[in-house]
Amino acid sequence: MDRGVPVGGYKGASAHVAELTNALANLRCDVHIVAARSTGDASSTYVQVSDLGAERGSRRTKAALSAGAKGPREQAAATEARGIMLNETVSRTLEKIHKRRPIHAVYERYSLWNYSAVKFARAAAVPHLLEVNAPLREEQQRYRRLENPELARTLEHYIFSNTDRLIVPSSQLKPWVVEHGCAPGRVRVIPNAADPELFARVASSREQLEREEGTFVLGFLGSLKPWHGLDELLRAFRLLHRKDNSYRLLVVGEGPLRRELERSARSMKIFPAVTFSGHVEHDEIPAWLARMDVGMAPYPKLAGFYFSPLKVFEYMAAGLPVVASDTGQIAELFTDRRNLLLHRPGAVREIADRVETLRGKPSLSVKLAAEARRMVNRRFTWRRNAERVLDMADRVSAVAVTAARTKGKRR
Repeated sequence: MDRGVPVGGYKGASAHVAELTNALANLRCDVHIVAARSTGDASSTYVQVSDLGAERGSRRTKAALSAGAKGPREQAAATEARGIMLNETVSRTLEKIHKRRPIHAVYERYSLWNYSAVKFARAAAVPHLLEVNAPLREEQQRYRRLENPELARTLEHYIFSNTDRLIVPSSQLKPWVVEHGCAPGRVRVIPNAADPELFARVASSREQLEREEGTFVLGFLGSLKPWHGLDELLRAFRLLHRKDNSYRLLVVGEGPLRRELERSARSMKIFPAVTFSGHVEHDEIPAWLARMDVGMAPYPKLAGFYFSPLKVFEYMAAGLPVVASDTGQIAELFTDRRNLLLHRPGAVREIADRVETLRGKPSLSVKLAAEARRMVNRRFTWRRNAERVLDMADRVSAVAVTAARTKGKRR
């Protein structure tokens, strides 16, 4: 129910939704997505989408609320009111689906203001699984606007304390969700993943490419936002390009920093060697990764790094050697010089040194990439994540059935 994560969107969060739902569908589940916003069709025959934002009533509500919102504060308040009002539509939609064909479990990607999914699951006596990818309330206060922080906190606690299982992508998020209402025994860590079949295309795409002879391409995949370390990446690239002008930088993705990064590249006099792809559909990513010689994940120094970087799993599934920050889940799951090269967060010269190491030692690049690909294909696939989700739902259902039988015997 997060409008910033539309079904069919181009960002990593939308890719996460698509990959997990398609993996569930490939396990022969019937998946029905109820969404606040959709920009395209679900790619699987077994996935249906109810786009609540496209309904006439929702559009009228948005227009009415927006009409009275003149300044930024009023606009933020209108957005929050719309999110709260949408709960009625969500409840009605879930009840219709359930009446038509019984729902066996509800899997929700956490968003601010939506309490209707867990409320429905409790009333229907079906498992509710909640995926929490970030401390959304705190992010909203820090980076945007939050006009009703206490209401957001109250709803957050209600949802966290009533879900059957709360899934976080990294262990760094577990203390936060426990602090804000979820019982520790209900929390499960499921990192992000990649689709081996999708990224197997990279090798064939690379064979068909006409590449600029003698160049070495650093690649970045993801949204262009402050916490992705793109400033540091540009500065490291400038060091490399000054020493050898055959280096190239490929930035695949879009985001609010695009113009600022382009200005920086011009002022650093490296702009001709930098390519910005703009928006890229998820199924087009393998073709872009085929243009890269190394995948970069240069996260800066961040307090409480809680990410499970999708780009790192996809670089590895594509058979790319990776240079990444020694932080959070990256350092927890992967090992320096075994399946990637690590550098201190924000250490620009170290970033450049790691790239030079890979370029100067092709055999090391091959070794790291092969080991990383084996690890991802064995442990971090969307199919494996989907199997874990189904296992959780089954276990919750089994516990509920046992409890109901025990209660019946006591009577």
